Amino acid sequence: MPRKSLTIVLPCFNPETNWHKNLLQQYEAVSDQLVEFEIDLILVNDGSKNQIAEEVKMLKELIPNLSYIHNNVNQGKGAAIRSGIIDAKGEYIVYTDIDFPYTSNSFKNIVQALESFEISIGIRDNSYFHAIPKHRAFISKFLKFMIKTSLRLPTSDTQGGLKGMRASIKPLFLRTEINRYLFDLEFLFLATKEKKTIGIQPIELRNETDVKKMNFRVVSKEISNFIKLFLKAKFT
Repeated sequence: MPRKSLTIVLPCFNPETNWHKNLLQQYEAVSDQLVEFEIDLILVNDGSKNQIAEEVKMLKELIPNLSYIHNNVNQGKGAAIRSGIIDAKGEYIVYTDIDFPYTSNSFKNIVQALESFEISIGIRDNSYFHAIPKHRAFISKFLKFMIKTSLRLPTSDTQGGLKGMRASIKPLFLRTEINRYLFDLEFLFLATKEKKTIGIQPIELRNETDVKKMNFRVVSKEISNFIKLFLKAKFT
C-alpha cells in the first residue's frame, strides 16, 4: 500500500549557528513518528543576510526530498510560507519554524488531525508562556485577548507556529495577503468565514527551543494588520 504524502514548509531568515544540524535531527524525529508518510521538505530562505548555501547543500545530500527556494529580499514569514505552499505537492501540508520549536509528538498530532479536519491548528499551553521572554508573553496574551473579544474564531491562540492543512485548502491559504506574523490570523479568519472544518490540537514546546525577542517595529506593523482584519470582519 503506497504511503501518504506530507509536505513540510519551513521559512528561514538569518538562522542560528548549526541550524542545519538541528533541522536534520528534528526531521528524523518527525519521520520516526510518521512512518506511514512520504515526507518532503520545502525550505524557503526569506532573504537571509548570512550565507547558508553550504548548509543547504549538506542537507540536500542527507534529505533527498528537500527542495530549496531563495527569495532575494526579505518579505516576511507569511510571504515565505506562501512561496513554499505554492510548490507543496503533499496530500497534507504542515508549516512550522525552521527550528521545529514543538515536540515531534505535537507535530504528529497536527498531522493526524487532518484525517478528520481540513485544517489543524496548534494551540499553546501555559508552560509556553512561562518559557518565553516576558514582553513576548505579554504581546501574545494581549493578542489572544483582542482576538477573543473582537473576532469570532474557533480559538484565540492563532500564532502558535504549527499548523496543517489538506491540499484542498491551498487556494484558500494563498489568498492571505499579510506578509508577516498575522498571516496566521488571516488564514484562520478566512477558513472560519468559509466554514472549513478546523481541528484544535494542544502543542508542547521542546525544552531546547529558544524563543527570541520580538522587534517592536514589527509589532506596530502587526497592530495595523489586526485593525484591517477587524474592519474586514465587521463590515463584510
